[in-house]
Amino acid sequence: MMACAGLTIACLWAVLRYASEFMHPLYIVFWRSLFGVLVLAPSIMRLGVSVLKTERLGMHFLRSISGFGAMIGIFYSVAHIPLAQAMAVNYSGPLFASLGAVLLFGEKVHGRRVGALIIGFIGMLIVLRPGVDSFSLGTAAAVLGAVSMAGSMLLIRSLGQTEHNQTIVVYGNALSLPLALVMALFFWHWPSPLEWGLLIVIGAMSTVAQLFMNRALTVAETGAVIPIDFLRLVFVSFLGALLFDQAIDAFMWLGGAIILCSVVYIARREALVSKQEKGRNSEEDEGAKA
Repeated sequence: MMACAGLTIACLWAVLRYASEFMHPLYIVFWRSLFGVLVLAPSIMRLGVSVLKTERLGMHFLRSISGFGAMIGIFYSVAHIPLAQAMAVNYSGPLFASLGAVLLFGEKVHGRRVGALIIGFIGMLIVLRPGVDSFSLGTAAAVLGAVSMAGSMLLIRSLGQTEHNQTIVVYGNALSLPLALVMALFFWHWPSPLEWGLLIVIGAMSTVAQLFMNRALTVAETGAVIPIDFLRLVFVSFLGALLFDQAIDAFMWLGGAIILCSVVYIARREALVSKQEKGRNSEEDEGAKA
């Protein structure tokens, strides 16, 4: 399932790259957001207004804006820098999320986690190579996408403690739609038949990729399937070279591999620490009962 998700995402990014030749990335973001809301409409009708009940509307708004920023960053970077570079930078999202969890939520930080974060960000520097390649707007957009994705992860984690998953998804899509429309108006035109086809494919493939990834994370442990996510970089590098004549850069592969290894180590290490802490708490509860 994770391999299928990786292949679908790589194909989605290739379609985005091609579509950006006809449509501005911000225009594509609007239609992607609109399709996301339309896909949720049947669920909203089935569940009723209860799905909209919340006491944390401000937090939902922040989550929506961070998700919107991630989409803009990803779509813009895909249109303006090599696909492999955009993908490698995108891998750093969980690193920023891990760092944010320490700084914002006060999560305990262990020496090994700090080391893994440092190594991961070194991998990111290998990909970006500041001072060697010019730091373009497309590269900045890729970093923005990764940071925004991290913010979205942290906000979802916080909201998940009190909110239903469906509520998070509905507000995440609906609250950003007006802003997406305003930004799209600067590039507005009614889509041609070809553009309609591309937009529908983008919406469908985004949904299919999410379904594959959700299924993979449901049937297997996160630490077991995350390494397979590296196939995304393999697939997207191949498609970039085949379809857009983008050179396969060894530094992007090396940096992407380092970032992914850091993310995998942090995920597995934190899962182990969490399991050990739960075991100690269980033993203490049993001791107290005795």
